Amino acid sequence: MTNEGYSAEAIAELKAEMKTLKQTFVINEEHEERDAEGVYFYFVGKQDGKEVIFDTFLYTLRMEYEMQLYEAAEERMATKFPDFRKKGYDNMSEDELEYMDVLLAELEEDDAVRVQEFLDINTDVEFGVGIDACLNVEEVTDDTINRFIKDFNAGKLALDETEYSFAYDEDEEE
Repeated sequence: MTNEGYSAEAIAELKAEMKTLKQTFVINEEHEERDAEGVYFYFVGKQDGKEVIFDTFLYTLRMEYEMQLYEAAEERMATKFPDFRKKGYDNMSEDELEYMDVLLAELEEDDAVRVQEFLDINTDVEFGVGIDACLNVEEVTDDTINRFIKDFNAGKLALDETEYSFAYDEDEEE
């Protein structure tokens, strides 16, 4: 099976759509709606010297923190409630819900989760080249996407290696 993300026709179609939209990218409508935390989109770039369509998910570091926090809590939940993974969040008992809240609070209080910017490129996907990128930005705007594409295509994407925590701060409420 050929990967259509490498085909001249698909690349030409995407370029035409980007020109019509007057943008350097096209939102991937197959995924959930775009929000400030993250967005799926396509853009054209080069992989191994050849033009290709990049199928990208770009999201905020805060979103990565939240995902890692819940993942860590789920690991601990499974030790106390072995059926937790089968039941899922929607079918949790009152005790399980309370315990999950306690775990999340403990993980945050202990500053147990730290995250940093990253870029994962996956050439083993059905369409084009897959990219998961996580940046330390407040929200993913069109400007954020355009800057990412420009830097990526120029080979100048510089990722911050600092580890961050977004642990709840009591001062935020005031």
